[in-house]
Amino acid sequence: MRLGYPARRKALVINCTPKRSPDASGAEAPAQFVTERLDERGVSVVVVRGVDLVIEPGVVGEAVREGDA
Repeated sequence: MRLGYPARRKALVINCTPKRSPDASGAEAPAQFVTERLDERGVSVVVVRGVDLVIEPGVVGEAVREGDA
């Protein structure tokens, strides 16, 4: 960040529904509410569903695999 310039704000919203995309989810409305409030304040928001990701348990030194974003 350079002095005189505001930091670019980003947020990650993790929807913890057990339903995979694109199925309807009861957790979608609260996630959408948060996303809209942040967007109104100029925050760049990304929404993901945890169930759509491969999240391995535990801690390892290098958990990045081919195809990870």
